[in-house]
Amino acid sequence: MKRYFSKFGTSLIALTLIGLISLTALAGARPLHLVEHGRLTATPRAGSGGSVLDVFAQGSGTATHLGAITVDRTATLTATNTPGVFDFQGEATLTAATGEKLTSTITGTFNANVGHADLIYEWIGGTGRFEHATGTTFWSVDVTDEGEYDVVATGQIVY
Repeated sequence: MKRYFSKFGTSLIALTLIGLISLTALAGARPLHLVEHGRLTATPRAGSGGSVLDVFAQGSGTATHLGAITVDRTATLTATNTPGVFDFQGEATLTAATGEKLTSTITGTFNANVGHADLIYEWIGGTGRFEHATGTTFWSVDVTDEGEYDVVATGQIVY
C-alpha cells in the first residue's frame, strides 16, 4: 500500500508542476497597443557640429494594461551617412494613472527629411505589477516641424 501512495504522491506532484508551468505560460506575452501625443526638444550637442542631438520628449495618451499614461523619454540622435537620417538610442518611462511605471530602452532611426521615426522599445521592468516586465513594442512616430509628435505603437508585454 505504501508503494501505491508513493506512486500516487509522485504523480500528484508531477501534475501540480505541469499545472503551474501551464499557468505561467498563460501569463506570457500580452498584446500592447499605445497611442500618444506630445512635444519634444532637440538640442545639438556642443562640439558635434549638429551630428549629435540630445532629445527630451514628454507626452500623454493611453495604453493597454496601463490606461491613461504620461511618457518621459531622453534620447541621443546620431547622424548616419545618409543626410537627415539619425540613429536613435534612448530610454523611456511610462507612468500609469495608478502611479505604476514601465521602463524601456529605445533603439531605431529617425528620418528628419520626412519627420518619421521607427523605434523599438524593449521593456526592462518598472514598478508594481511591471517590476519584471519584458517584451518588445514597435513605435511609429510622426514629428511636425514645431516639435509635436504622434505615436501609434503595437507589440507585446510580459508581466
